[in-house]
Amino acid sequence: MRTESLLETPLSREHLRVTLVDHTADPRVASFVESHPDGLPFHHPAWLQTLVDTFGYRAVALACEDDQGILCGFLPLVYRHGWLRGKALWSLPHTPLAGPLATSDAAATALVQAAVEFTEYEVGQHLHFKTLCPDLDQRVPSLQRCEWYPTYMIPLPNRTDPLRIGAPGYQSDIRRGVKKAKEYGLRAREGKSIDDLRAWYRLYLAGMRRKMSPPNPFRFFDAAWHHLHPKGFLRLILIEQQSGGSSELVGGAITLMVSETAVGEGIGQRDRTSTLHLHDLLYWESLHIAWEAGCRAFDLGNVPTGQEGLVRYKRKWGGQPHPVYRYFYPAGRQHARLTSPVSLQRRLTRLGHAGWQHVPLAATEWIGSMVTHYL
Repeated sequence: MRTESLLETPLSREHLRVTLVDHTADPRVASFVESHPDGLPFHHPAWLQTLVDTFGYRAVALACEDDQGILCGFLPLVYRHGWLRGKALWSLPHTPLAGPLATSDAAATALVQAAVEFTEYEVGQHLHFKTLCPDLDQRVPSLQRCEWYPTYMIPLPNRTDPLRIGAPGYQSDIRRGVKKAKEYGLRAREGKSIDDLRAWYRLYLAGMRRKMSPPNPFRFFDAAWHHLHPKGFLRLILIEQQSGGSSELVGGAITLMVSETAVGEGIGQRDRTSTLHLHDLLYWESLHIAWEAGCRAFDLGNVPTGQEGLVRYKRKWGGQPHPVYRYFYPAGRQHARLTSPVSLQRRLTRLGHAGWQHVPLAATEWIGSMVTHYL
């Protein structure tokens, strides 16, 4: 990619300048994301480097600064080439949300416009965002917007206020569920080592196989552990069942947090544990960790159309829907109606009737790696 053109000639608008930065070397970027109230773990340069290390993507990190050199916006992107999607700049693949993070509408607009102009340097290239911003197409008319499935966020109180988990009317049910989990011998602890991560990954891999969803490869979580865990941005919660003086790992999940929003990722669960209230204990511990870290919201993830049971479950925990938007450049009819993210899962479900559940876990990981990388 001809990145030198933008490095040598920064794009300037209204006393704002957009340039390419080295996200691994410019300390302003990490500080900006960590101090911004809307900063997500996926905006952080450590997450961007996780994608680069895992999939070999080329990072395109755009920063917006004022005439004093103060950073007022950041847009993480990667350049990828998929078999079906062709060449594209993404913010970001393998990521629920990203897009521009800025202190003003002008800075966000400058970043997006710079990304559009940067896209034009590559023949046949496309630009994709997934973000909570509802009006980027109004500020940059060349973008096409499509509403995506909402994500459900639990608001968290200030650290000085008590944490009451659950929507009104469900708080006592959740407490009873947590109590039941402990009566079944379930206990939570925090994973501290790469061996803990490997043990959790085996549960995650088996769970993704049961759900007929393509898993991320272990090297993805290994890279995330390397870049995020030492900074306290990745916390691994493990659930063990204690019985007869011994314990067995039965579940776990990852919580990512950088600024004020924590994100739950990668729940893994052993077979035949659905009656143990494992999820109640897992969410209970994850929410407490996020609240104690000063987060003001916990993102439970999006819910595709038609999964009303999952909607009710997330609302039970206090999750409130927030619209998510996808933006594309250049515009095209193929973006007007997006296919369901569960369409691949449905195809894998049909394959499951032919023996998908008996595919070895190592093969499941390899297939997931191919799907997530190239499609």
